[in-house]
Amino acid sequence: SLQQPADEGGIFEYVPFIRKTEGGEENFEAVRQIMDGEFHQRPTQLDLKPGDLQIFHGRYSLHRVSPTRGPTPRFVATFSYTEDPNMVCSLRRVKELYGKVLPVHIEHGKTRQDKFLD
Repeated sequence: SLQQPADEGGIFEYVPFIRKTEGGEENFEAVRQIMDGEFHQRPTQLDLKPGDLQIFHGRYSLHRVSPTRGPTPRFVATFSYTEDPNMVCSLRRVKELYGKVLPVHIEHGKTRQDKFLD
């Protein structure tokens, strides 16, 4: 959920279901094509406003935010859902996202069933 937009830029962009759920295929060739502008599908762009909520399969979709400009930082609240109450990200990913690892991450951290790179 976007809380505060940047002065300029900060457009949410995504291409859904690049990763294949069956077999855990990363699909690096499609990622390369997207990055090189050669993919058959252009990224969807969402110019979110404060309070907007987008729901998508982030684990399977290539996504990013376009570069921001200006002194106002862009703030978002990120929500995740899992049916397993003990599922948390890998310790490496938790540290990347939040800057620190808490005891709950160590205690309840599990290996995901898929083989995707976080």
